Amino acid sequence: MKKKLISKKLISTILASALVLSAAGCGNGSTGTEALDKGQTETESAGVPQNAEQTAPEEGEGSGETVKITLMTRYGDDTDVNAATFRKAVAAFAEEYPEIQVEDLSITDETQYNNMFKTYMATDDVPTIFMTYGGGNLQSYVENGIAADLKTYLEADSEWHNSFNSTMFSMLTFDNMEGVYGIPYAAYVDSLFVNKALFEEHGIGIPATIEELEEACEAFLAKGITPLPVGDKSTFRGGHLFTLLMAKRTGEDLVKKLAGGEVSYDCDEVRDVLTTMKNWADKGYLGNSITTLDGEGEAQLFLTGQSPMIYRNASFISRIVNEMEDNSEVIEMNFPYYEDYPQYANMWHGGSSDAFSIAAGATEEQKEAAIALLKYVTRMEYMIERNELSYGAFVCVLNDLPDMENQPSVTNDLKNNLADAVGMITEPAEYDTVSGLENDTRTAIQAMWAGESVDTTIQTIIDARSLGE
Repeated sequence: MKKKLISKKLISTILASALVLSAAGCGNGSTGTEALDKGQTETESAGVPQNAEQTAPEEGEGSGETVKITLMTRYGDDTDVNAATFRKAVAAFAEEYPEIQVEDLSITDETQYNNMFKTYMATDDVPTIFMTYGGGNLQSYVENGIAADLKTYLEADSEWHNSFNSTMFSMLTFDNMEGVYGIPYAAYVDSLFVNKALFEEHGIGIPATIEELEEACEAFLAKGITPLPVGDKSTFRGGHLFTLLMAKRTGEDLVKKLAGGEVSYDCDEVRDVLTTMKNWADKGYLGNSITTLDGEGEAQLFLTGQSPMIYRNASFISRIVNEMEDNSEVIEMNFPYYEDYPQYANMWHGGSSDAFSIAAGATEEQKEAAIALLKYVTRMEYMIERNELSYGAFVCVLNDLPDMENQPSVTNDLKNNLADAVGMITEPAEYDTVSGLENDTRTAIQAMWAGESVDTTIQTIIDARSLGE
């Protein structure tokens, strides 16, 4: 279909149930869920590209006809910085463009969101735009004709397409099928935060490799300090360490083969990683209360200067900045790599988290209207705003995010280290179409740390995957 430039009269947004979107950002983003981000809107004066010219359907030109689309996200309120900024962008979109109606069906609670989305799918009434985390779930949506291929829209606007960091599409594309099935909006990375003062006080070198990390752990234990406490009562903590180590042991290719069933979890790479994790627990590197300490308790040990290291999402920077008495001695670093596998040194655990897909069953007019909205909410001005709200603890899905004024040193570390990243992976089970495998894997790791063997852990994951197929 021939496309034309949208006029500022072409699109408007009517929000369902008289939902009022906030015109300002909220809070500092430092919630228990580690939301990140902050705000500024001076993009034009800063010389940031606006992507202001949106594409729209040719039908209805000059006729005043409206195109109605529905929007379903987990941004139902302003408690999260990503949500607050998104809602602000949608409100601005509503004012700027008068002819597309967007009915907002968003629900913040994850369980309620999932249940409602299942209802929409069962009734063949999938929202025009819906939030996804990519990976196996999205792949199943594609295979069942629910999510549309967005590649042609990205190719039609190379400036918009090229504005994204290409690694952010890794969970939105699939090896066995052509196409791009989502637009990235929010992202995350896990890395290692180090209290440099504690290392210097005890004369211990900051580690670059796994082997040096183990030497540092032994040195701290000898001084009565738990080096890397883990609170796996919150089972995502074990899942994240598993993924950090998998990134350093094998990279992305094998992780996707695990999800596709081409490689068994009883492979050398998984066994090596689980053995490392088991050994670290048995030696006391991770503390003596791994399965009873929760993630917040683990965080407090680092924030109060009791532990020298913690692996966390980049959003943890906002807590370091706001909660530590002296954060000047904290550095962020790429998680150490295996000496035997230096080719994976710059692989990271991370990638796109919140993304938006478009319903395959939408009309062409609805799809183009949805693309116009997604171009608007992914403008750099809103990325800058989220970055400010998070004290620079923001992993941007776009390239070339400008530095914030008075950027914390730990944020500089993150930005510099990320510049060397060659790829990212998320938890292996997230690539899999088997429902619930991520939770099963995390639970199996928790059981391993409670005493189960590596062999039993591997078999538990294999059995869970087999039952889910």
